[in-house]
Amino acid sequence: MINATTHAGAEHARNETSIPIRRFGSRSFTALLGLKLVLFVGLLAWALFTLLPTATPLAATAELVPVQAAIRARINGSVDDPLVTVSAATSARASNLRGFSLNGATYYYYIEGAENYDPFSRGAVARDAIEILLHDSGGPHSFVVYRIL
Repeated sequence: MINATTHAGAEHARNETSIPIRRFGSRSFTALLGLKLVLFVGLLAWALFTLLPTATPLAATAELVPVQAAIRARINGSVDDPLVTVSAATSARASNLRGFSLNGATYYYYIEGAENYDPFSRGAVARDAIEILLHDSGGPHSFVVYRIL
């Protein structure tokens, strides 16, 4: 035995017209996918330009080996690097104050944790106007080699 109930309004519910639901077609889907791709590429380009360093060193590490050896020799005192009077009570090595030339290029350096008189340490040159070439922490004195752009 089947128990079935009927409602008085059930017959009218079948005859009512339903409101169609709007759905995305293939063109709309492709447009949304294209918009998403453009936004992703834009975000990637923005991240690359803001998060990556502005410049890479122009000199290769192998080219900096003579520069590194020359600076170590000047710091250790094995090369004649005259002292220059900076103020009445202080003096600095000429290479630390004015830099030194090697193979036609002028290199500057500063010793980390010490008093330095190079252009960057004095504030004569801004951070974005220098190119850091080498950070050497292998010896007794840790130093940074840079060039002025």
